[in-house]
Amino acid sequence: MQETIFVMSIVITHRINKGLVPRKERADWQIRLRITYCGNRMDLYTGLTIAPEKWIDTAIVDGEKVVVQQVKKNCKSSQGYTASQINEALEERVRFLDKLFEDYGEEEYTPTPEEVRDRFNARFGAVIVKKETFFTIFDQFMRRQGKDASWQSTTYQKFRTVKMHLQNFDKQLTFQKLDADGLVKYRDFLWETEKLNNASTNKQLDFVHQFLAWAEKNGYCNTNYKEFKAKMKTLEKDIFALTDEQLQAIKDFQFNDKLDRYHTLEYTRDCFVFSCYTGLRHSDIYRLTKVQVDWDGKTISVPVKKTRDFVKIPLHETAMKILEKYKDEIFDKDRALPILTDQRCNVNIKQVGKLCGLVEPRTIHTMVGMTEKTETKELYKYLSFHCGRRTFISRMLSSGVEAPVVMSMTGHKKYEAMRPYIRILDPAKRDAIDKLK
Repeated sequence: MQETIFVMSIVITHRINKGLVPRKERADWQIRLRITYCGNRMDLYTGLTIAPEKWIDTAIVDGEKVVVQQVKKNCKSSQGYTASQINEALEERVRFLDKLFEDYGEEEYTPTPEEVRDRFNARFGAVIVKKETFFTIFDQFMRRQGKDASWQSTTYQKFRTVKMHLQNFDKQLTFQKLDADGLVKYRDFLWETEKLNNASTNKQLDFVHQFLAWAEKNGYCNTNYKEFKAKMKTLEKDIFALTDEQLQAIKDFQFNDKLDRYHTLEYTRDCFVFSCYTGLRHSDIYRLTKVQVDWDGKTISVPVKKTRDFVKIPLHETAMKILEKYKDEIFDKDRALPILTDQRCNVNIKQVGKLCGLVEPRTIHTMVGMTEKTETKELYKYLSFHCGRRTFISRMLSSGVEAPVVMSMTGHKKYEAMRPYIRILDPAKRDAIDKLK
């Protein structure tokens, strides 16, 4: 059987060339790294030097010209460093940059040249030290918290969006400007200028509060930001879950090469249906490996992202069939399923919903400032991967499973998390009453 390797991240193609830059009245020249990636070109100075006559750029090997770009053997710099020491230091810098672009690829983010330069200089001790600002401290928060908390790419993207809104609010923002009064101005800016609804505004304020709490803990922030309590009024949370008929339509849809040449829609559909029958979030499926599957016992053990607890989930036969479908295929990091990135899944599942005929109108109600607004779109346009988890919970509750049992399977800790689902069970309650008549 042909093996398939499936890698879940973007690849930032880049090229690194080594070269020399003259220095006035100096025998040794600077060794620089020139990086090209995604339409950008930039030079990084390595802090290493060598005389130009001791540098070899190309050589003839077996009659062919090859790129070498290193210090000649048995040569030394004027500071006494040997060729092997300088060449190894250069390779260390190249390895660092390769890993940096790999990490950014896993975050699904293309860095700016300034961000690459800052990370490189921070690692290799550039002489120029930039003054810390509100936004450089925000970047530091993302790097440190992202590493400590093992953020997924979606979390990085959420905080980049937070930074974007803050920069739109005030490019010269300081902690002093973002005290309790400043947060009121920022709240009003989010819905008046950025046109966010009240629920999204409140989420943005929660993210900013997380950053300010971290900044306070690390000695950057000393304001009364905690006194800010004036969040926006919101409507009761609108839970969107699929009906049995809608889920069946997605399950039964047959893809072909014309519709789905690279099978990415089929991959997304299968992972989505798996979520509908297990309640797993995208991040949980992304981390699910084959060793976590008990094939005989038909269960999986999953470390849940938000609570970091392990949840043992019995598998419905539909979920088991999906796992068995990909059992003999090999995916990146031994993943059990061909899960794409969160962003790609959300795009794909809308296409799947459209193909499956989920085009009936759906109306949602939101608050923007003090005004209630309604929006009506075709159903598939509201479809997201997380709808699979909501579908699982609503189907379990509507079938009579007690909330504590559902919570034990989904990893929810608070009973309040089940409350938004009660409203979407009203049709199921009406059906039960009709059957009693």
